[in-house]
Amino acid sequence: MDIFETKGTHVKRIFRSLIPVLSTVILCFIFYLGIAHTQADSLEKEQITLTQALEGGAIRTYALTGRYPQSLDELLSDYHITYDSEKFVVEYVPNGSNLLPSISVLPVTARKGGTR
Repeated sequence: MDIFETKGTHVKRIFRSLIPVLSTVILCFIFYLGIAHTQADSLEKEQITLTQALEGGAIRTYALTGRYPQSLDELLSDYHITYDSEKFVVEYVPNGSNLLPSISVLPVTARKGGTR
């Protein structure tokens, strides 16, 4: 051990002690990005699945009864479809008894305390 440490060796010692900390921070950041990306993909897949279930239910009702459901509540209760109303807003606009209704499933992006 040197009693008198030069400036270069002092910097090297500090750098060597920071390498594990920086590596840990970088790894945590990479994991965070991966989890955030997975959550966004999951929400998109839920949206697509809900849209397909609603459209499929409306088409099945037409095939069985000769008319499309007149309301979203009718469609949800007939096919026992449930969804998280805090995640999605469903817009159901009937276009008549023999035309496929307009069905839109939109993710909720704002919360009470601000944006997500």
